[in-house]
Amino acid sequence: METMQDLDTTMCVVMDLSLVDLAASLYHFLRRRSKELPRMEPECLLMDRISNLPSSLVQTILTLMPIRDAFRTSILSRNWRHRCVNLPKLEFDDRLLSIYSQLSIKCKVVHAIYTVLLLHRGPVLEFSLCVSQLPSCCEIDQIIMHLANNTTVEKFNLVIGLGHSAAYKLPSSFFSLKRLTHINLKNCVVQLQSTSFRFERLTSLCFHNVSITNKMLICFISCCPILKSLTLIGEEKHFVGSDQYSALVQLFQLLPLIEHLEMNCCPVKCFTSGVIPQSLPNKLVHLRALVLHGLSFGKEDELRFVLLLVTSSPNLKKIKMEMTYSSTEAISQTAMNLFDLQNYSNVKLDHLHDLEITNFSNMKPGMDFLKLILAKSFMLKKVRVVINNNISVNDEVKMLRDLLWNPCASAGAQIKVERA
Repeated sequence: METMQDLDTTMCVVMDLSLVDLAASLYHFLRRRSKELPRMEPECLLMDRISNLPSSLVQTILTLMPIRDAFRTSILSRNWRHRCVNLPKLEFDDRLLSIYSQLSIKCKVVHAIYTVLLLHRGPVLEFSLCVSQLPSCCEIDQIIMHLANNTTVEKFNLVIGLGHSAAYKLPSSFFSLKRLTHINLKNCVVQLQSTSFRFERLTSLCFHNVSITNKMLICFISCCPILKSLTLIGEEKHFVGSDQYSALVQLFQLLPLIEHLEMNCCPVKCFTSGVIPQSLPNKLVHLRALVLHGLSFGKEDELRFVLLLVTSSPNLKKIKMEMTYSSTEAISQTAMNLFDLQNYSNVKLDHLHDLEITNFSNMKPGMDFLKLILAKSFMLKKVRVVINNNISVNDEVKMLRDLLWNPCASAGAQIKVERA
């Protein structure tokens, strides 16, 4: 009876703890009470299926756990003491803020990272620091410098200082991470002091609210010869261009292997300051997925940009677009008649399967674009058009009637039109 009461007390104490705490508490409880259960076979008490798993599988399990809980498994037993010191993936996120509540946010995060790096042995393949409330600070420079000395990092993810006025400026040591294959930066500043670095293995680059000029971005991408995925999302203040420097064609000439491209209107404006050609000198034959946010069919430059990408990517499989809508937006005359002025008879989208356009309106350039895609996509399977709620029912009926009267190249396409 006393044993059962102790067990109930123990269970009440650990109810609010994590699974690792629970396992540790039960382990020590059984060790304390093992002498009071002489009839139980030792194998039943000592059976530990997890510890007997292959080391590679245990490492995978620890990698999937929050890093705080992964390191706390070292208290389970002597066999677990050093299991987590060679984890190839180190991920620090907002869950760190629950530790040491009396300290500042910066002290919490830096203390946790320094402790892990001090104990860690072996290569670090993935490093992620995603703490939204962490402000820009010089301690992050030291962390990146430590990783640069490690020279094994393949995936780097940095998301900090959301809501803070000052963005984090990447140190020069970041460009010493030669083995990187994936880079994801958010709320940072990139300034290139030289172009001597090379990311020979980089296949994925994501800039989200990263301040950079179009010239520096061109230099950065030129040092990534096998880039396959590019994401550029930000506000006007993040992408700085020049009226005398149009880098649009140059940008795509540096992306011969691109398979996934995602952009919003701000980098588009930065790169379209100049004459936009009707087609690219070299087709984007590897591009499979195109995702665009916040563009307007009523603005000539943005409409030309969309047409340039779509018509220069013959092997596209998926197009996803989120448009902007304003009932007071003025449509330029050139945008209104653009499809009538240019010849798209040679355009073919034989591999396009999925098309999705949200926040769609009844403006003529948008309708002309949709008709063009439907007429040129012989393998189209799914079409989803989400109409802006401000469009009247009468205008919606006219749009549907217009689409029905225009041919669709794919007999098996499922066209779904709905409201947001």
